[in-house]
Amino acid sequence: MLKILILAVVITLGVIGYARYKQLPPDQKRKMLWRVGTGVFLGVLVLLVITGRMHWVGAALGALLPFARSAFGLVMQALPLWMKHRQQKAESPKPASKLAIDEALEVLGLKGDIRKGEINEEMVNDAHRRLIQKLHPDRGGNDYLAAKINQARDLLIAEIQKYQQP
Repeated sequence: MLKILILAVVITLGVIGYARYKQLPPDQKRKMLWRVGTGVFLGVLVLLVITGRMHWVGAALGALLPFARSAFGLVMQALPLWMKHRQQKAESPKPASKLAIDEALEVLGLKGDIRKGEINEEMVNDAHRRLIQKLHPDRGGNDYLAAKINQARDLLIAEIQKYQQP
């Protein structure tokens, strides 16, 4: 008896919905189809959860699917802006700060001021050579220390060349 009553309600709603669909202007028909389709989909999910044929997490994920269409549109609109921001961020080089120069001097064991000309390229290369011979990965050192020493040398040489140019 309950199944017949549910079937009668579904048929009645279908007939009423079809009559309203026929009266709608063409531009609103597609919108109504999406709404009805979403409602039927969500109703089936709820029915499956109630009867125990589907886990509630699956139903929750299924209920999010109708929102995926609008979310996809938003993502596609925001994607060019995000890519432009990411490109600008990657292109802007970070200036060598005083802290980084001081750290590089400390790594190579040098003392002095690059701006005053107390340290030259030869001193930097000698300190680099001395340390890399001790800490190179082929001689028992590790990659991290060797990379740190190389970065310190590159930074200091770039700074020296920047201040030596007229």
